Amino acid sequence: MIKEKYQYNLGQAFEATVRRQGELPAIRTSSGTDISYAQLSALANQISRWLLSQNVGRGNVIALQNAKTPEGYATMLACLKIGSAYVNLDIKNPPQRLGRILSVCRPTLIVCDNTPVTCVSEAAEQLSIPVYSLRECMVDIQSLDTADVDIRGLTGTDPAYVMFTSGSTGLPKGVAISHANVLNFIAWSRTVFQIGPGDVVAGVNPVYFDNSVFDFYSALFNGACLAPITAAERGDGKATIRQVDEAGCTVWFSVPSLLIYLMTMKSLRPETFRSVRAIVFGGEGYPKAELSKLFVLFGERCAFFNVYGPTECTCICSVFQVSAADLGEGHGLAPLGQIAENFSYLILDGESGVAPGQVGELCLIGPQVGLGYYNDLERTRAAFVQNPLEPNLPQKMYRSGDLVREGSNGLLHFVGRKDNQIKHMGYRIELEEIEAALNSLAYVRQSAVVYKRIRDGFGHIVAYVAVGDCTVQDNRLIRDLQNSLPSYMIPNRTVISSELPKNANGKVDRTYLKEL
Repeated sequence: MIKEKYQYNLGQAFEATVRRQGELPAIRTSSGTDISYAQLSALANQISRWLLSQNVGRGNVIALQNAKTPEGYATMLACLKIGSAYVNLDIKNPPQRLGRILSVCRPTLIVCDNTPVTCVSEAAEQLSIPVYSLRECMVDIQSLDTADVDIRGLTGTDPAYVMFTSGSTGLPKGVAISHANVLNFIAWSRTVFQIGPGDVVAGVNPVYFDNSVFDFYSALFNGACLAPITAAERGDGKATIRQVDEAGCTVWFSVPSLLIYLMTMKSLRPETFRSVRAIVFGGEGYPKAELSKLFVLFGERCAFFNVYGPTECTCICSVFQVSAADLGEGHGLAPLGQIAENFSYLILDGESGVAPGQVGELCLIGPQVGLGYYNDLERTRAAFVQNPLEPNLPQKMYRSGDLVREGSNGLLHFVGRKDNQIKHMGYRIELEEIEAALNSLAYVRQSAVVYKRIRDGFGHIVAYVAVGDCTVQDNRLIRDLQNSLPSYMIPNRTVISSELPKNANGKVDRTYLKEL
């Protein structure tokens, strides 16, 4: 047995995994081809050397157009090896929003695992960022040494990746997560979900989405195999499940919305998920009425885990294993569960703790609390703060904005938000970003965006818009919003009028609008 030294960075952690399981499959492609750990590591080392030859390294940011290919994952590993934080880009973002993201993270270059798509090329050109296609550079890359690069200079405090979420100012914010944050997450996921050699993790989440952190790191850093589900396969429920079964996936993690969709489309049936032993879901509430339907199909042979965790705390920081008894009453949402043992947490009302059983803001303290918002000191200072209950002990705390109540059994229950942030289709959305996009349109005089809950876990984004030109139609409004917002942020319904209702203070009456 090889005795490993303490790992200070993710490059070391991956190399240790390769030394132990070099011949085991690391990636299983949709064609059924397996890429071994040794093969993936060799390619990552070659890409590392190529990146270094482009004068990038520790402290730089590299943006990636990644279609879940072996080359795309190898580039993520290469970034970790040389100390460059990576940012996976959502190529479905409108060019304006993509440009805003690039202007925040300021990447030294953009690496595409295939041919650059138009929106990436256009945004990069406006900001004078070099763009490289691995396909075009592969001859040069494959001529480089496959041996491990020297990564001893990296520490746990170096950023590993930057993950972008919606921002209340209209500008997306990039959460910076360190090597040490992720190393703790890997160890925790290994213990809680027992992920290791022999497991196959379904890579169903988009790589630019926070849930993909679970797919990538819990698989490739614990000796398991990652079976990526591509965007095309994910758009077809039956193709998704067929790929999961053909790849022999043992672990599934997604937002509840996807599982509910697969159930509604009858893509999930008793004979599917043949090898799956653990169904993990998180990112939004799972209504018990819907979860019960899934439990009927797979509850006897699969473990069900409801997980919770802000992007700012490295994907997941709590877990609750669901049993049949937890679904008995058939309404409401499953509990968030208990915060991970190596975390501390507070439930606060402002700067003070709340009484047991009372509602307050969940504030998290622990080794997975991230570095802050990249190139955004103001918002970092507002959310990553000193623990007010320990003013004399330096202790960074993340104010989640999530309102929770702790039950007598110690389980946390989600109650709501203290601001205008919502979870919709699994995505974290600041309603103010949608309002900022609306208000940027020349014909819009005023706007208010609200989230109307239909039933447990489901809701619609509704935009109320006051325009000066009464001829403006819904289809024009939606078409113009598509130039600046991704599809999941486009309102499900728009209401156009000449004036928005006001309250006694002369402000837009959002309470009234929510009740309409």
